[in-house]
Amino acid sequence: MQIATYVVYELLIRLNELNADVGDFVSCKKTEQGILVQTTSGQLTIPESLYRRQFENPAEISAIELLSLF
Repeated sequence: MQIATYVVYELLIRLNELNADVGDFVSCKKTEQGILVQTTSGQLTIPESLYRRQFENPAEISAIELLSLF
């Protein structure tokens, strides 16, 4: 799977609205656990299923799911 970086950016924007401590995008890579995202504040892993839903239908993702990434 190739990573569409803009999808990761969109998720970070949404996360930043809920928690300003997320930080800014630095890099990302695919791992067995999902998409490992490095930000200026640390790392977080986005499950592939959440990444795909952000790509296909972002309205399906709740704030609770986003906050669970921390």
